[in-house]
Amino acid sequence: MSRSKKKISQQKKNIPPLKEEVLPLKEESLPSKEESLPLKKEVLPLKEEVLPLKKEVLPLKEESLPLKEEVAPLKKEEPAPLKEEPLPLRKKMRIAMPAWEIGRVETGLGVKIGGLGVVMEELPQELVKAAARQDIDLEVEILSPCFAHYDKSKLTKLDLRIPVTLDNNTFAFDVYEYTFPDGQKAIYFWDWGQLNWTTSTAVYPSDPQLAMRLYATVAQAMAGYIKQKNFDTVHLHDYHVGLVPVYLGDDYLANVPAHFTIHNASYQGNAPIIGTGQVALDRLNLPGQQLFPKYFEFFGNLNIMKACMLKLYEADGKITTVSGDLEASWGYAAELKESSESIRARAQTQKGSPPGGIFHPNRALNLFEKLPIIGITNGMSERNRPENLAELKTEVLQKVQAKRGANKPIFSNPITQQEMLAHDHNFEVNSLNVKAELHRLLHLETFGHEPSNNPILITAVGRLVEQKNLGLVCDVVERVLNHDANTKFIILASAPDGEKEGKASEADFFRLASWYQDRVYFNNTFNSPLAKLILAGGDFTLIPSRFEPCGLVDYEASLVGTVVIGRAIGGLTKVRHCGYLYEWLDISDRAGEANAFFNQIKSAIDNYRHNYEHHTYLMRTAMAIDASWDKSTAQYIDMYRYGLQVKDWRRECQNFIPNFVKSLGADKSIFNRFFVHAEEEPGNDWDKRLKTALNE
Repeated sequence: MSRSKKKISQQKKNIPPLKEEVLPLKEESLPSKEESLPLKKEVLPLKEEVLPLKKEVLPLKEESLPLKEEVAPLKKEEPAPLKEEPLPLRKKMRIAMPAWEIGRVETGLGVKIGGLGVVMEELPQELVKAAARQDIDLEVEILSPCFAHYDKSKLTKLDLRIPVTLDNNTFAFDVYEYTFPDGQKAIYFWDWGQLNWTTSTAVYPSDPQLAMRLYATVAQAMAGYIKQKNFDTVHLHDYHVGLVPVYLGDDYLANVPAHFTIHNASYQGNAPIIGTGQVALDRLNLPGQQLFPKYFEFFGNLNIMKACMLKLYEADGKITTVSGDLEASWGYAAELKESSESIRARAQTQKGSPPGGIFHPNRALNLFEKLPIIGITNGMSERNRPENLAELKTEVLQKVQAKRGANKPIFSNPITQQEMLAHDHNFEVNSLNVKAELHRLLHLETFGHEPSNNPILITAVGRLVEQKNLGLVCDVVERVLNHDANTKFIILASAPDGEKEGKASEADFFRLASWYQDRVYFNNTFNSPLAKLILAGGDFTLIPSRFEPCGLVDYEASLVGTVVIGRAIGGLTKVRHCGYLYEWLDISDRAGEANAFFNQIKSAIDNYRHNYEHHTYLMRTAMAIDASWDKSTAQYIDMYRYGLQVKDWRRECQNFIPNFVKSLGADKSIFNRFFVHAEEEPGNDWDKRLKTALNE
């Protein structure tokens, strides 16, 4: 039977899709738990010859290798269903998930500064659902700092104080626990001296030395907690918690799988070395002589991401990022593995002359180019679909309005305010008349009068920071207005304090809005219901990001039928089939990039005006995107299972090697003289043999 048929057969019978060649999880390799599912006696140990046949394969013949007496013979006429012999699985699996942001801002017990918080708000519960589909009872504990604005009276203080050391001074972190209404458990770590300065919008130190010290102390506390709680796997998110595996130590990592998901490799936890690297690590309660320079040294800095990646790779953990596939053939995973030389060559081919400058996604950390990085593309909650979007529901908007008070309406236009709060405006692909009504209400809100002459509304929502590159929009506005007399821009964006280029872009947008008052709208005050109205009511949304590990706005806009016009970079390429994406690599040539950007906007407008059927096709295709977490979380669960399996594989290797050496007998000295491996051996030969066997 072919592999594809076998896989289909397994799925029909609700059997987890493990390949037959993968080594079974051994009972002695699992932590002692009453919940663990015992292995079946029928599974032969590795050292014996296991027949690589399943029951749906052609029946065994008498001359086949003999089966043990206790194994029932296969019946040709009535093969036993596979579900009677389930593959060995843990009945319960416990995951420790350290992350600096966990979302859940509305509870007052979480922060969401960027995409990390959005993902961590949704991922744990989606993992639980995915595990249940594989007959695994998954428990995820989120580990996060307890920021100063959290109301600790809502938390349960554990009878546990974890000692940490900094500059040879030892003090203890308090540990708190909270279970959210949806059942998600969070563990918080608090020390006044380390975290008293934090607020709901400031949780990352701007000084790299202070940041390194903070990340080191919190990581020690998290590692101390993890060691006491008998977890099956540790899944770390981004560099802020990247020191956790270093503090867990090699002995722990040899027995418990740990994996690392990178949400943004542009920020790697670099801190200039003061004194020597060894002394700098000693101050952080790390053995500097052992760890420096191999794990931490990076152009005169300590680099947390480098240390985390290398430590976990050596311990057989997986390094993942938030867009792409397991082969790293596209998305952010592919970009992180590309060398600067390759990017420069592509940039020169693209523009026909040497580039003045390029953006290198891995920031010259060439470890990305050497290690097997994989991509698992983020999903998005179903609540972001237009039929579920809360900001389009009257009940939700009325509650928001009640909190704001009668003198602060959500929307500035009275018609928009009245109609949005009078009835729901949710829609789906077969009720696009509602989207047309949102288009009208958006025009009223932003330009103050009813739309006429079929205006095209081009929108942008985001932050005016280097990554988002929204300043490029200023460079093309007037060319677009000249190209089509009834195209308008609606921009909701702001620059953080201290962001000079962002503040300059704010001034440019305000200037354009004053010059073209009926064609350019700009607002730098964030308003969530307005942001959703802009995305849902617009025709196109602009995303010219310089880098985009996964992308959220592209999903949000596409799901509500607003077509993306953006740069073909990172995770944004996931909407290439239903949007307009331009290619540009020379970041020093802003005029060249503006031309490439304008050409895509022009194509979008021309299709809207002269080939509306194609525009409708793109809109409907975008709304049909499967943005759910189902595929992503299934891959994460498979990764957790792989982590347990590879630990078994290493144990088998360890058992085999001494047996082989013993078998050499008197010939051991001969073998030892001739057996010399290369100093820069690219991989473990046993790994190669296992991979070959898995692919047979």
